[in-house]
Amino acid sequence: MKFKEIINKITKNNPLLFLKNQLLIILGTLVLAMGTEMFIIPAGLDTGGVSGIAICFKYAGIDFSSEIIIGIICWTLFFLGFIFLGWNFAAQTLLSTIVYPVFLLLINFLCSKWNFLLITESDSLNGNLALITLLSSVFGGILVGAGCAITFVGGGSTGGVDIITFIICKYFKRVKSSACIFIIDAIIVILGFIINETHDIALCLEGVFSAFIAAQVIDRIFVGQSQSFAAFIITEKYEEITNEVIEKLDRTTSIVDIEGGYSKMMKKMVIVSFTVRQYQELMTIILNNDRKAFTIIQRTHEIAGEGFKEILDK
Repeated sequence: MKFKEIINKITKNNPLLFLKNQLLIILGTLVLAMGTEMFIIPAGLDTGGVSGIAICFKYAGIDFSSEIIIGIICWTLFFLGFIFLGWNFAAQTLLSTIVYPVFLLLINFLCSKWNFLLITESDSLNGNLALITLLSSVFGGILVGAGCAITFVGGGSTGGVDIITFIICKYFKRVKSSACIFIIDAIIVILGFIINETHDIALCLEGVFSAFIAAQVIDRIFVGQSQSFAAFIITEKYEEITNEVIEKLDRTTSIVDIEGGYSKMMKKMVIVSFTVRQYQELMTIILNNDRKAFTIIQRTHEIAGEGFKEILDK
């Protein structure tokens, strides 16, 4: 394969859009790292996920940098994703996996250098610790949720323990991803509560509260009320778009004959259902094949059937 073909495959024949998406992924990962390093870790909030595992190590008295632990876990999960989920998924998480541990270390260094410490000894003496922890759960949740949402907008993924969920769902079709994510995070939170010598139920609940806020922020910024979408694409390049959707998104399409209301000309409309993580890639496919395609993206209340949850799986 020629060098130009390799570059075009990576950038999907649209270098400017590719650059914009990479910048969004970097920005989203930076915001995520700020929420984690400035609020979640200093307050000792077990919100589940990779940071929750690092907090469990902290509770266990393991004197090792949380940032290093997070980096090791992220890279381990990335390689598991590459092995079990393939290159396409790994490519979505690669940039975030690289820059996330770096941002954590950078923010940690800057906070130490500028003496920006969330919790000090005087806070414990003055009785401000409980208030600061509560505020940390709120602002940490907001930043973590915003960071994840911005990364999704750029067509990327923050990876983390979600990779375990995707692997489980790939091999066990009846398992719902939302339930699997909840169970994994719940196990991490419960484990942190057990390991923590103080067994502080308030701290545990504040971690859950922070995770809830993060989920709500993601919903408001990107997902809305549903994680599933339907696209209606009127285009002359319906065969090319369908072939790429099947190849790159592992989805199929429906092609419908329609008549223009004004022109009375017969046209083709491609209908495809997809998930939130495939949004940016679908838009890239449409853009690369037909910039003039009339496209309607509609958020769906529910999609059931092959590739999604089963109709009776309530």
